[in-house]
Amino acid sequence: MLALDEALVPLLLTLKVAGWATLIAFVFALAWAYLLTHFRVWGREVIDAVFTLPMVLPPTVLGYYLLVVFGRRSPIGSWLEDTLGIRLIFSWQGAAIAASIVAFPLIYKAARAAMQDV
Repeated sequence: MLALDEALVPLLLTLKVAGWATLIAFVFALAWAYLLTHFRVWGREVIDAVFTLPMVLPPTVLGYYLLVVFGRRSPIGSWLEDTLGIRLIFSWQGAAIAASIVAFPLIYKAARAAMQDV
């Protein structure tokens, strides 16, 4: 039974990261797709290009940028750790944020296309 427990830990961690990443990406992608579809927003094409950028960036480059932005020595990372006590690097929360950034363009493009057709 010990081997089954050891196998369940990574599986449950994967499901937790995937679930949170899907939820985060879904909420933000639907909100931005609605905003950019239903309202006149200055620079809509630039925003659309920035939102789809994670789709074309290599995963190592995207991961490096996330480490630079959320690392302990960055302004955002040090503020999160000093003020709120949140450390995202090498945690399941950081993995969920990274996975949601990778999944965001896929949900965003589908939601925006669907909203434009309606």
